[in-house]
Amino acid sequence: MSHTTHAGSPRSTHSGVSLIIVLIFLAILSGLAITAMQGSGFAARIAGNEADRNLSFQAAEAALRDAEYDIRNAIADGTSCVATSPCRADLIYRGNGFDTDCPNGRCVPLAATATLQNWEVAANWNNASTKTVAYGSYTGAAALPVVSRQPRYMLEYFKQGDFAVYRITAIGFGANESTQTILQSAIKAKQT
Repeated sequence: MSHTTHAGSPRSTHSGVSLIIVLIFLAILSGLAITAMQGSGFAARIAGNEADRNLSFQAAEAALRDAEYDIRNAIADGTSCVATSPCRADLIYRGNGFDTDCPNGRCVPLAATATLQNWEVAANWNNASTKTVAYGSYTGAAALPVVSRQPRYMLEYFKQGDFAVYRITAIGFGANESTQTILQSAIKAKQT
């Protein structure tokens, strides 16, 4: 018994349709795989950016703490300054050394009519500025690892009745210099 296959038989039509269906499924699966890879890359970038933002936040907090030690005339371990420590020669006391030019990071607020306060001027936060203080300058704190730049801070003095109020503005940088966090805190002390 012999079988002959004709060109228009159902068997040859089915094999062509199967190939087209397999190619369509392959194209769909390839598209899904590419989308999944792009999604995971996006999630990794988000996680990296969040880690860098957290690093800049921690650096700014370290600068706030450093400034508090500076105001209390203490070194990085919290002990009082001594002659051989890196503390300021003219200690911070009742606003001495503070003015609108912010020498060594000691500012008094500008008039309320000023367009920008000193802490709002971007140029005051560069490494060459004398209007801000580099982390550890007056406390001997060790440089922070991983950050692109060491944090900086500025002190402002306000007199409120019998109290001295020091506002601290600090900036911290992440591993990427464009990741920055600015924090402020205030310390209120009784004038003697």
